[in-house]
Amino acid sequence: MTFPNQQILDRVTEGDEAAFTQLRSYFHVPAFKFCSVLLKDETEAENVINSVFNKIWNERLDLQTEGNFQSYLFSSLKEQIFGEMKKYNDPAARKQYLDRIQSYRAS
Repeated sequence: MTFPNQQILDRVTEGDEAAFTQLRSYFHVPAFKFCSVLLKDETEAENVINSVFNKIWNERLDLQTEGNFQSYLFSSLKEQIFGEMKKYNDPAARKQYLDRIQSYRAS
């Protein structure tokens, strides 16, 4: 992937909403596929994606744009998904959630 170029990322850190929308649109499909496979739930996948992109926007001033944004994004998505496990206090619900993730790793 050649997108996003440095100029787009720089514009995002400067608060350019159009550049952020462009960035989000470009990565939405691969992010959705990634999250959907892990979560096996499209609604939850969208929630994770929205949460991560909201965090990126809210913390844009601290965004390190020199690195690989794609790696940063997918690491953030994975962290958010694993963070969701903390919501499952019920052992049976936690096990079901972990089983979904482990079934992805096995495939």
